[in-house]
Amino acid sequence: MSVATSFPVTLAECLKLGPGVIRWEASWEEYLDLLEDCAYQIEYDHQQIIAMSIASDSHEAIVKNIIVALSLALDEMPDVHIRPSNRHIFIEEFQKDYAPDAHVVKGTPAQYTFHKGLTANTNPWLVVEVLSPSTYERDWNEKLPFYKKIPSIRHIVYIEQERVRVSVYSRVGESAVWENIDYDTPEQSFELDGATIHLKDVYKKVLLPKPKNGKASNKK
Repeated sequence: MSVATSFPVTLAECLKLGPGVIRWEASWEEYLDLLEDCAYQIEYDHQQIIAMSIASDSHEAIVKNIIVALSLALDEMPDVHIRPSNRHIFIEEFQKDYAPDAHVVKGTPAQYTFHKGLTANTNPWLVVEVLSPSTYERDWNEKLPFYKKIPSIRHIVYIEQERVRVSVYSRVGESAVWENIDYDTPEQSFELDGATIHLKDVYKKVLLPKPKNGKASNKK
């Protein structure tokens, strides 16, 4: 079966199908064929190819902010690798391929090979999703339960896009039990194994515009 005749390959073709998340029933083999050729972000879940919509400016600004904040906070940790959404996470046990907005691997990245030269990480220590209106329900209801099943993951961070709210899930020891703490004011911060991330840095120039004097403001 030809990818070109089965699924849109170019971004322009995909956009003609409408806004938001688009799903197609597909085999794993069909997904791999499209993954190799398509010009837009896709994931594989529930025997479906899932095409992601174009991110908003505020979404990408928050993604940039959290990657910068993680880079600064984790700088002292040895052998830390921070990756954006172009680097996928594959959950082999459940045959799910996700593209979180950011993830962190501690130690040597373990990789799964789709095709020669096309791989995904399998051992994230931290996963970050910035919640947009089009992906909100999928991030919470479909992806979060399976992120929790990845043995290497210790932290899952969900960042709201349209209000100041960050939900942090942290694994309790080596168990399958997770602790969830929500943060909803710019003055708050959260800890990732001793590294501190401030909400004012996550939302800087998005919901918390930078004033002329260069200091962060809590006014909206």
